[in-house]
Amino acid sequence: MNASAPASPHLTSQRWLGTFFGLASAVVYTAANGFLRAVSDCDPIWVSAMKAVPTAACMLPWLIVSLRRGEGLPKLSIWLAIGGAALVGQLGGNTSFQYALGQIGLALTVPLSLGGMIVGSTLLSRIWLHEKISLTAATAVGVLLLSIAVLSLGADKARERLLVEATANPWQLALGVSAACGSGLAYAVLNVVIRFCIQRGATLPATLLTVSIVGMISLGLLSVQRVGVRAMLATDQFDFVMMLLAGICNAVAFVALTRCLQLTSVVYANALNAAQAALAALTGVLIFREPASAALTAGVGLTVLGLAILTRQPHAEIDAAQRLANKTND
Repeated sequence: MNASAPASPHLTSQRWLGTFFGLASAVVYTAANGFLRAVSDCDPIWVSAMKAVPTAACMLPWLIVSLRRGEGLPKLSIWLAIGGAALVGQLGGNTSFQYALGQIGLALTVPLSLGGMIVGSTLLSRIWLHEKISLTAATAVGVLLLSIAVLSLGADKARERLLVEATANPWQLALGVSAACGSGLAYAVLNVVIRFCIQRGATLPATLLTVSIVGMISLGLLSVQRVGVRAMLATDQFDFVMMLLAGICNAVAFVALTRCLQLTSVVYANALNAAQAALAALTGVLIFREPASAALTAGVGLTVLGLAILTRQPHAEIDAAQRLANKTND
């Protein structure tokens, strides 16, 4: 079937379902980021390790049910690919993101991370998955990247306030910005590999359980080395609750995003996820009392515009990607 052919009712249903899951993941990820912001003074590796626990706890029974239904496990090569990408996502993504939260704040970290993810995933999905990027998708991504840049400018005052509280220096600011951008690139690698593996038969529970277990083991061992068991057990009860709530929200959002990646293209899924930029900016203002600005308002407006462009006529690129996925699975 030609990619330009009219979409079938089944593909149309998949497209709108994928849109729902993509936007839902952005909302729930925002809640998770808020909880992570509340523990930004804790060791970033220890926080990231704790965040992986609820995901593993949720995925294990789901995997058992999946196996009883006869869905099976992925091939060894696919499993190794998921494990390798999980290391990149956990070590390069989650820990860098958490570090950046403590250095430059929520309203700046999320837009920079999303910018790195959108650019990285667009290039990787085009090179590796051969996903077609239409003019509509390219325009929407461009608007979303512009909104991220504007939001970053609007977060400058919040960054200055955080730096005063943390007595940080310009080097820490540079490291925080680099960590935020780097986390986005790491997430892009993880997202593209997840879609690649799902196209080749990996199930959602097997994929997500692998990612979370890799995070628990790798980050847990690093936490023992950096923080020590005694200090880990002595973590404040409030911080423990925040970490676990962040993990629960992260698990729900990760499932939604992975489902979106299964139903749509990587570019489309990550562009929908860019709604986090506006939501994080609003969360910073309303909850963490970060100052509002004209740039913040303009950035939120550009985010809405980018999403409107993307969801108005996404049919060609999404349907082509889904036909490719269905053909691969067949």
